[in-house]
Amino acid sequence: MEMLPVSFIFFKINNPTFELSFAILIPSLREMSHCQIAMSKSKLRQEDNCLNCGQKVHTRFCSHCGQENKEPYETFWGLLFHFVEDIFHYDGKLFSTIKVLFAKPGLLSSEYLSGKRMTYLHPIRFYLFTSAFFFICLFYVFHPLEKHFEQENKNHKALSVPMITFKNGFRDGVHSNPKTYEAYVLEQNKLPAAKRDSEFEQKIVKQGYAISKEYANSEDLLEALVDTMLHKMSTLLFIALPLLAFILQFIFIRRKGVFYVHHGIFILHIATSYFLTLFVIEVLGLVYLATSISFLGKISTWLIGAWFVYYFIAFKQFYQLSFPKGALYFLFTLLLQQILIALIFVGLLVFSFFSL
Repeated sequence: MEMLPVSFIFFKINNPTFELSFAILIPSLREMSHCQIAMSKSKLRQEDNCLNCGQKVHTRFCSHCGQENKEPYETFWGLLFHFVEDIFHYDGKLFSTIKVLFAKPGLLSSEYLSGKRMTYLHPIRFYLFTSAFFFICLFYVFHPLEKHFEQENKNHKALSVPMITFKNGFRDGVHSNPKTYEAYVLEQNKLPAAKRDSEFEQKIVKQGYAISKEYANSEDLLEALVDTMLHKMSTLLFIALPLLAFILQFIFIRRKGVFYVHHGIFILHIATSYFLTLFVIEVLGLVYLATSISFLGKISTWLIGAWFVYYFIAFKQFYQLSFPKGALYFLFTLLLQQILIALIFVGLLVFSFFSL
């Protein structure tokens, strides 16, 4: 195997609040071949017991666990070779899995459940890698760059939201607007028990006064709220996946031979495809902010629509449904899943509000 010289490409992104340096290692076929030769010449142990599992070794590799029977002391180039080899082996599976995921909707889940496990990435590992990659890029690349481009773009209109104020409203025809939470509590105590705010409303008002002191304007408040929600969303979505699969279990409860694990694998692949689609949309958004090419915004909208079409095709193919029946089942599934996601979003919004 031939390799090109090892080279490092450094990308440095600067803006007033963010500085990011990437070091992308591009291994070379030539140097990798030297590493491989060095590894092939690595000294084998004289002992015939495997250091990993203790079984007897008859050849270069242990027939029980597969570990090479070589001296445990490894050179730097040997360690580097193993590292790069693992990356390229993972990447090979990653790209082939992504290709099948989008080129043949629903097939990846079917093939995994039919027993083809070595050709593609495991569904959970695939989802975790994709979602982690997306959120890392979102927090440390997309959002900082978006802020940078928005500051430089003079034609960009910043989101303007009136500052949130927390008022006690009208009580017996008298308008009340306490300036502090303590004044609000005193006013509440003067009211009859039946006319006082509920305990939950009082908690909201208390948090509102605290937020009003901490954030000078609504833009800062909105940014902090969105940031808090995004940091919680990755964990919450992973927890929500079993619930989304349960909806499918409910819809196909009479389908023989289809179990909860089947729905779980399918939902994992659908969620993964969604994160990959969002990644492309975020990239297009950055290009739009940098170039102001108007049709890129339309492409992003089309991609969202295309993903729903993809979801329907995958749904119909995986569950082997006719078009009319598949459309009916899909719309009902989508309705229940959107209700669940809406409830999760509201819960996340309330939780993020009280976390500020």
